[in-house]
Amino acid sequence: MKALGLLLFGIFLTVSSAYGQKTCTIEGDIQNMPDSITLSCAEMKGNTARMQGDDFFTMTNGKFKITREVDTITKMFLTVNRTGYQFWVKPGANIKITGKAPYVQTWRTESDIPIPEQIELNRFREATQKEAMQIHDLTTEAMKILANADGKNPNPRQQFDSLRLKINSIHDEVILYKELQLILKNPITLAGLEELRNAAKCYKEGKFNKLVSMSDNSMSLAGLNNLKETERSKVRTFIITVYSKLTDEQKQSQLGQEIISLLSISSTVKTGDKIYDAELKDVEGKTHHLSDYRGSYILLDFWSRACGPCVAALPELEKIAEQYKGKVIVISVSVDPVSVWKEEVAKSPVSNYWLQLSDGLGSSGIAAHYGLKSLPTFVYISPEGLILKIKEGYREDALLEELKSFIKD
Repeated sequence: MKALGLLLFGIFLTVSSAYGQKTCTIEGDIQNMPDSITLSCAEMKGNTARMQGDDFFTMTNGKFKITREVDTITKMFLTVNRTGYQFWVKPGANIKITGKAPYVQTWRTESDIPIPEQIELNRFREATQKEAMQIHDLTTEAMKILANADGKNPNPRQQFDSLRLKINSIHDEVILYKELQLILKNPITLAGLEELRNAAKCYKEGKFNKLVSMSDNSMSLAGLNNLKETERSKVRTFIITVYSKLTDEQKQSQLGQEIISLLSISSTVKTGDKIYDAELKDVEGKTHHLSDYRGSYILLDFWSRACGPCVAALPELEKIAEQYKGKVIVISVSVDPVSVWKEEVAKSPVSNYWLQLSDGLGSSGIAAHYGLKSLPTFVYISPEGLILKIKEGYREDALLEELKSFIKD
């Protein structure tokens, strides 16, 4: 009996130890924060925050304390007053978030156990505090303007769009460039890989502006919208210089492959062009190509689980697949991480005329070749394999209306 008791006690200690090792504590102490602010804290999968029922909690006197179970180093997403704050946690770590309201992006996250990704993220934030505060102030101003806008007066909307361009410019030209300079000089973690991928996306979209050689032989970004090819070449060379510092394992990772994919895109397809084809896989691993469905109209749908309008479009896509079966193939290509995509597909209806596919490259693979800038994006393709139209956004019944205008009886 005594031996049995010792055995059970040993099992209890083992289970308790395993639980303790998986649990991390997240504690916040934020100055100037109003009472009774509701926050949420969710685990990030790629660009998707996985929200659960217990992810919401209240901050009192600027303080909060929660626990989460994680199996490995994990990126978390804290939402405060509709503002997102990313940080990294690790099993068994005690995390402390400090800072002042309202400048969420200047907050600092520390851990009693070293987390390389968070150390790198802290390095980025320290170097870009001024820009983060500028973005916050401009965003606050833009939201006030938008709140007062009405359909009769276009000026507020124009002012909002102008501020949004300034915000994007600060991020895409100044912040990203400062981060790339830091990546060149310091160890690269997953946090740095993500920013390098973001820089490659900006390059592909023409957002990264002119590189100018300075007298000290360092480089800086100037805000010029119309890039010449020689200037784009300098930007690409700079990103590749940073990329060359990656380990072989990092280069072979999904993010590493996305970076190279983005840098290799010389142009994107547009209306009237032939389709850009790529190797896509379904959840069972079977390979598909758009060219496999030549002879049928294709409605290509780029989507994400985290995109509300994308999810709202699903019933209409199912309706199209059934109503036009044999004439139209609906192909939904997810930009989510493969694991997230597979979870979501398990909930979706299965049809021979509605394919759920992925190239595993997020928004940096086939989606980038179609110039993806927002979700959802729909591409109408003729039976001859020509692009009929590329449409961003979703409005109820608009897909059916558009499709009817293309289909020939």
